[in-house]
Parts: sequence; C-alpha cells; structure tokens
Amino acid sequence: MKNISLLILVFFSCALGFTQERNTDSLQKANDIGKRKSFIAIPTLTYNTSFGVMFGGMASYFYHLNKKDTISPLSSSGLIATYTSNKSWFLILPNTFYFKEDKYRAKLVGGLGSIEFQTFVDWNDVIGELPPGILPPNLDGAFVDFNNVFAFLYAQFIAKVYKDYYVGANLLVSNTKTTFDLPTNPEDDQTLFGFGLTVEKDSRNSQFTPTSGNNGKLVTNHFLERLGSTSNYSNFNFQFNQYYPLKDKNTIMWRLYAQVATGDVPFSGQNVVGRDDLRGYSNGKNRANQVYDAQTEYRHWLNDKWGFVAFGGIATAVNNFGDLSFNNLLPAAGAGIRFAALPKSNINIGIDAAVGKEDWGVYFRIGEAFIR
Repeated sequence: MKNISLLILVFFSCALGFTQERNTDSLQKANDIGKRKSFIAIPTLTYNTSFGVMFGGMASYFYHLNKKDTISPLSSSGLIATYTSNKSWFLILPNTFYFKEDKYRAKLVGGLGSIEFQTFVDWNDVIGELPPGILPPNLDGAFVDFNNVFAFLYAQFIAKVYKDYYVGANLLVSNTKTTFDLPTNPEDDQTLFGFGLTVEKDSRNSQFTPTSGNNGKLVTNHFLERLGSTSNYSNFNFQFNQYYPLKDKNTIMWRLYAQVATGDVPFSGQNVVGRDDLRGYSNGKNRANQVYDAQTEYRHWLNDKWGFVAFGGIATAVNNFGDLSFNNLLPAAGAGIRFAALPKSNINIGIDAAVGKEDWGVYFRIGEAFIR
C-alpha cells in the first residue's frame, strides 16, 4: 500500500499530458458534441499480492456513429492491455454502440490472455467436516496456483421497446484451459457456446458520469452440450444502480449485484468476489457458483476538473442460495480520485484504492464504476 501515492502521481501526470495534447484543439473548435471525436489513453501501474507488479495501458475512442444523431450517447471503442511480473497478460477490446437516436444499442467485446492466478481450497471441502480444534487457528485451507489461458468473443444487441426499457439477445463464444499447479497437473479444458436474453432499464442522465436516474440489467447465458459446449450450465447476471443528485457537485448512489451460475458449473464458470465490482478483493479466495453484493458510493467534485469518490459495500460467495449467512459476509471500503478528462462529454478518468477482509486492491478506470 505504501506505493499507492507514487502510482497516483505517475498515473495523473501521464494521463493529463496525453488527454490534453490530443483533445485541446478539437474541444476548442467544436460547439456540438455530435461533431466531436475524442481519444483518451492512460498508463496503468499497480501492485497486488496475487499478480505482483502490473503495468500496461487503457485507451478509449469516443464518437457518434451518425454526426446528425444528437440523441444517442457517444459510442466507444477501447483497448485494455496488461502484463504482470508473475507473467500474466491479457488484451481486451471492448466496443459499445448507440445508434438510431438511442433506439438500438450493441456491444462487441473480444479478448485473450494467460492468467497466473490462485484459488483457495477449504480443507473441509477436501476431507469433509472436521471436528473443532483439529486444525491450528487461522489454518482453514490453502491457496492453489493455476494458469488460465482464455479467448472469448461476446456480442449483444438490444432494442428499445417502451420508454426506458430495452430487450434483446446476446451470444458468447469462448475457450478456456485451466492447469492447476498440483503434482498431477490436472487440466480443465472448456469450449463454450452460450446464448441468452438481455433486459435493461436505463433512465440515467449520462452513460459515463450519471448523477440521476437508474439503470437495471438482467443478462442470461445458457451453455448446452448439444450446441457444442463442454458443460451444461446457465449464468444469470443481475445489477441495479440508483443515482441521487445532492446539490450541484455531489452524487450518492447505491447498487445491488448478483452473479449466479447453476447446473454443471465448471471451474472457469464460477464467480469471484472482486474483479471489477466490489473493490477491495483481488486474491481470488472468495470463489463460488454464486456471488451477491450491495454497495454505496459518494461522488464529489471539488472544481471543474478534480473530484473524489468514497465507497463501501458487502459481498458473499456461496455455492447455493441457502448457504447465505451473516457469518460469510465480506466488507470492503475505499476511496478514489477523479479527473475530468473530457468535461464536455462527461468522461472522467480515475484511480481507486480499496481494502477488504484480509485483502486490498488498486483500480484504474476510464469512466465511473458500474457503467458497463
């Protein structure tokens, strides 16, 4: 944690120079956001106990598909690239499209990589429930290292059906090969072809920095062996965000999130607390078929360029809904800094630091949390 101040300095000194150099002329000359194209790139440099030193970059290009369409939000095409000192790497290409006066929305995301990570094995899961006092205190299991090589392509298309409501479909094709660092080097090779339904409600006043309204999503994916998948299982993703403006420079929001896998769930199909949702967990210990969390966040702007956020929440990871208990709740809290890289487009960049139960994390971002 002692290196976070240095990471913040490096991040903002590089990001400020790059975004201003590429956008000053266009921002001065453009009076209409529909005629502007904007590019942001930021370096990423961080550290955690799972991956070691992590460095790379994030870039996003924002544009209107039709310059005459002043109703649709800005579409975006991005790149996220990272390499770590434990020899993990990944490349993600996210694209989000808004067109026909926001009557249609689409996503196209592709990626590949090789991740050196770990999972936590509970001794009770391996050898059965043990009597109290058999194991030494605080020795309830051990981490097992694994390598996950993956490639995926995700596509989604939704159409407005009534006021703020959208309905559509999504498709996921992926291949993962997981090799565990155990004496026999067991492998789990999964080829998945999934399809599902997407339902979304979106009354936010901004796609990138919302201050009012709400956004709810339900996305399902079903993987069937008869369609070419290695396993038969389903995944359900639910999220709901509510935003409340507090005077001119303050926003408070709350969020509910659930990621539920059912059926013959493979290891690569399980869900992990943390990642890009509940900030503060990065070591992969809390992994199960189902993850639930609730969060709140306060956002405040000090002036036209700089602001900060403070956030907190709780989560749990269980294999079955009936296993939910106050005993396995995972708290987290943190704060972050924001810089208005493209203020006329409501696009910010930022860095967050958060602490969880026996874990922590540092997070770089273009845009705010929970906008994907």
